[in-house]
Amino acid sequence: MLQQLAGRLLTQRWALRPTSSIQPTHRAVRSAYTYRWTTPNQRVTQTLRRYSSTSSGQSEHKVPPFDQTEQVVSFASFLLFGGTFLYMTWRPSPVRGDAGNDSTPTLDSLSRTASLADSHTQESLPEAPLTSLLNQPLTGEVLPLAEYYPYVLVGGGTASYHAIRAIKEHDPEAEILIIGDEPLPPYSRPPLSKEMWFTQDQAKRRALRFTDWQGREQPLWYHDISAYRLVRTHPDHGTALVYSAQQTTKAPLLLAEHRVTDLDVEKQIVRLDNQQVVRYGKILLATGGTPRELELAEDLPENLREQVTTFRDVRDYQRLETTADRAKHIVVVGGGLLGSELAYALAAGRKLRVTQVLPETNVLHNLLPRYLAEWTTQLLTKGGVKVVTQQSVTNIRAATPGSQPESADSRQLRVELSNGDVVEADHVVQAVGIEPNVTLAKRAGLETDTTHGGIVVNAELEARRNVYVAGDVASFHDVLLGRRRVEHYDHAAQSGYLAGKNMCGARDAYTHQPMFWSDLGPNVTFDAVGVIDASLHTASVWAKPAESEGSTHSEEYGQGLVYYLRDSRIVGMVVWNLPGRIELARQVVLRGEFRYKHVQGLTRMFNIHQLETSSSA
Repeated sequence: MLQQLAGRLLTQRWALRPTSSIQPTHRAVRSAYTYRWTTPNQRVTQTLRRYSSTSSGQSEHKVPPFDQTEQVVSFASFLLFGGTFLYMTWRPSPVRGDAGNDSTPTLDSLSRTASLADSHTQESLPEAPLTSLLNQPLTGEVLPLAEYYPYVLVGGGTASYHAIRAIKEHDPEAEILIIGDEPLPPYSRPPLSKEMWFTQDQAKRRALRFTDWQGREQPLWYHDISAYRLVRTHPDHGTALVYSAQQTTKAPLLLAEHRVTDLDVEKQIVRLDNQQVVRYGKILLATGGTPRELELAEDLPENLREQVTTFRDVRDYQRLETTADRAKHIVVVGGGLLGSELAYALAAGRKLRVTQVLPETNVLHNLLPRYLAEWTTQLLTKGGVKVVTQQSVTNIRAATPGSQPESADSRQLRVELSNGDVVEADHVVQAVGIEPNVTLAKRAGLETDTTHGGIVVNAELEARRNVYVAGDVASFHDVLLGRRRVEHYDHAAQSGYLAGKNMCGARDAYTHQPMFWSDLGPNVTFDAVGVIDASLHTASVWAKPAESEGSTHSEEYGQGLVYYLRDSRIVGMVVWNLPGRIELARQVVLRGEFRYKHVQGLTRMFNIHQLETSSSA
């Protein structure tokens, strides 16, 4: 029974993703593992030794590496109970042509899906300045914005979009008002640093469309503007906010390019930036974050400010896209996920000279064990990125003092580094993290998290009576891992959906373990779940290449697993070049009881020696 169940889970539950690095063909079964045990900020490399942490290969850990009796019991228990739970509760991802975005966001459907465009989405957003998209003529009867709405969503991103889905599912007649500061309906951000740069058709990119990993053309937005009732000012109606009554009656109202300036949680009212007041029944704060900037960037003269930008939303993407068409050399500041993805995308996707500057010793320094971060840095270098480590930007000035910008080809900027080196470039992109937007919450007297940042919520994602929080700005308590704040797409979608559901009367706790993914070249594509922190102990298992697959004189990290350990307990996992395995990794973390000594048995479940073929291969 266990064997049948395990086989069913491995062959049916996870459809594999073909990538540039993992072709949908059978690989030769490899005969050995490469094991690694790393301590924080320490590299230990001993091939074909099981988790030793000394050069002699002797383990210094008091716990025996593998207690075979307990391993077998734990392994069987996990297969039986965890597998049975997955099999009984799993629902297939919706067929794109049937349900699209109107289905509940199951774990599988959100795992590596940055675009969830509905099959009925109108795919006709014009190639025009974003602001003009909101200036469509009002037709028929025009109504003013009401004084009260049962559901008000502050923020127009992924969390709010999935909250709308949940509300409409549980309260189909609901009137929903979305207030966002961008000139677009809710859209997916991950493609802005990934697929958009590798979409070859310029017309598609300018229309905010991209080709996904399955070769399908996708729009960036979830539903286009026609799916919303647009609220805006109109010359014929003075300064009043109005909308057309001819649009779909029960469609959500979208008030774009506006902000909420004040929130009164006792009176349940919000004040808009035009001073209009709206009462609410339930409110969702999904305000996301604001990109951090280098301190020196704030003091730059106006003519240089346009060439030293941050990267967060569609407008930032469009500015950088325009710059990339003219530029020859771009500097990316930051060694995290966003900075590394952008650096690789600009170098490999747009064939530009790219210099990546970071204060750490390697890219992804805070996420990956040191040996793996070093290897990833080397791969980025081979991909055309000049990675400058352990340096910071100390000054940015015009290449010729007093010169005015004319064209990006004139190398206008001199970027000075802390070691005295100077890099001449056309543009600088800052990718140094975000600050959660908590200003509104602080004014309203809501509790904020001084350690992790964000707005403190309970298990139901509620910050105060009738006030819910989701996405990047939510500081929530994870029963297994403690208080956390997560800045990833999967968390925004899942927390937004649960918040919307609870706004309709449910009292469900947020127990989801968010995942994230990254693609950093033809040999680096990984998924991660749980606490991914390089300061933790890690245990890694790698499939050793067969003799015929390459030289044995250099380390190669093809397919493998990295386990993150806190007090010897597995609290996070990175699944490296193994598409389709992240849900199994999520269940390992969710169990909360697997330890270092179980690693070998768990690894067998991931079948890292052999990649299955998809049904279409």
